[in-house]
Amino acid sequence: HLIDEEVRNIVDRNYKRALDILENNIDKLHVMADALIRYESLDTGQIDEIMEGKKPSPPSDWSDNNTPPGDGGGVKSDEAINKNSNNDPEKPIGGPASSH
Repeated sequence: HLIDEEVRNIVDRNYKRALDILENNIDKLHVMADALIRYESLDTGQIDEIMEGKKPSPPSDWSDNNTPPGDGGGVKSDEAINKNSNNDPEKPIGGPASSH
């Protein structure tokens, strides 16, 4: 019973600590979420920029050819998919995510 109580205290104390950290840094959390939606992943340099209160720069391998969500990306219709495929079974499906 004593072990269960101590474990419960540890869990409760650290839950409150995590909640306080998130609430005190909610602006950074939203910037990070937006950057993840745009770039799909973040490197340590971008995280450091966010934690310093800056807008994160693009990843080093990011180019202007990368299309962020909402800027022409998205799901293609069956007609567009069929139009762009040559029905060639030897042709690879997909490709790099950045090319879609």
